[in-house]
Amino acid sequence: MSNSVTLQQAVIKGVASLFGNDDALKKLLTMAKKLKKESRNATEELTAKEKEEVLDDIRESLKELSLVKQGKQQSRPVAELINEL
Repeated sequence: MSNSVTLQQAVIKGVASLFGNDDALKKLLTMAKKLKKESRNATEELTAKEKEEVLDDIRESLKELSLVKQGKQQSRPVAELINEL
């Protein structure tokens, strides 16, 4: 028997031991959903195009920051940036 099957059996036994305890089952369901979401997010990677877009945005931001430091451009208030989001 593989380790994966043994682990799955242990998980099922653990869940089965909670039958009849609705509070514990609700908590378990919440945790399972959270783990599933985290697992899905961890496997999703950016495509090459998305990575390039992010890098372009960062480059543009750094250029703007440089211009502000040189006094060639005015910075925007934080409230304005927040409203933009």
